[in-house]
Amino acid sequence: MRGRLVGLLSKEFTHFLRDPVMLFVVIFLYTAELVMCTMALGFDVQNLKLGVIDHDRSVASRALVEQLVAGDSFVLVDQFSAMGQTQERLQRGALDVVVEIPPNFAARVEQGREAALGVVVDGSNGNVAARARAYVIEIALRYASERAPDAARTVAGVSPEVRVWYNPDLTNTRFMALGMLAQAGLMLGVVLPAAAMVREKQAGTIEQLRVTPTRAHELFIAKVTPTLVICTGAIFPSLLITTLMGVPMRGDVLTLLGLTVVFLLSAVSLGVFVGIITSTLQQAMLLSFFGLFPLLFLSGTIAPIETMPAWLQAASQASPQRHYVEIVAGLFLKGAGLAELWAHAAALVGISAAMFLGGWLLFRRQW
Repeated sequence: MRGRLVGLLSKEFTHFLRDPVMLFVVIFLYTAELVMCTMALGFDVQNLKLGVIDHDRSVASRALVEQLVAGDSFVLVDQFSAMGQTQERLQRGALDVVVEIPPNFAARVEQGREAALGVVVDGSNGNVAARARAYVIEIALRYASERAPDAARTVAGVSPEVRVWYNPDLTNTRFMALGMLAQAGLMLGVVLPAAAMVREKQAGTIEQLRVTPTRAHELFIAKVTPTLVICTGAIFPSLLITTLMGVPMRGDVLTLLGLTVVFLLSAVSLGVFVGIITSTLQQAMLLSFFGLFPLLFLSGTIAPIETMPAWLQAASQASPQRHYVEIVAGLFLKGAGLAELWAHAAALVGISAAMFLGGWLLFRRQW
């Protein structure tokens, strides 16, 4: 058995290493695409185009406008005298937000009275509109607290002091980089073994292997091992990329490697299952991507799992990427260990066992 298995493994590694396209795809997914997707999928909105209608024209109103554009959230495009002048600009996308400052704004602020602002947001892009609205509210509240009379500031009560742990600047880049790292592993873990299994069928070599002393489980192991070894090794350039992107590595690297192998086993089990039930490479690729996109959307990388309906939150437990995202976020950002991450590792083991068992039973029937 040992000699047969070594021969099969040598064949599979040789096939893989002699394919420059596949090697390029592996390196590209774990490096360049990780960077591009992280930057492209960032949800932090900056440089929103701001229009201002200042009916007060006071020192206080000008101070509010200056505070709105002080950061990188807004860029002042123009000032207007009436709301009707902004409609055409909003329609063609030249403005994202219009803030209208009412008359007597300064007097109301100095007296500690309510001074309502008019805010019009281009809602054609829901994500941008929500962020713009939140930015205006946050800046207006900060402005009001700074300008409030001393008596209003010293009212007794609870004053919360909020501290953000693990990601103090609240940027989305770190989490998205880890999500794309998990996505690269899932894609390669599914596609590579599926293609390897189907390649034997299309080339007709599966029939030749059946008449040799090769056992079914030996071929099974040979098809899985190269993907595990190469994708685990590809973690190291990814560690360099994430470090350069400012993602801290607070956990143990050996724990990361061990849990990465567990994650890749779950991804490979899906790929093996796809390769067994398909007959052509085209079928395998279509079926792989048919399953990859739901797993991506249910992973929490694109949208928070807490915002999904209850039945989709339950279904997300079947996504290996969801568990691996929790694992890498815990390791990189929190410095967590096996004591905190064992539940996600156990879920990955369960997914692997179920898919490998189903694939093995089908493969044995075909063999």
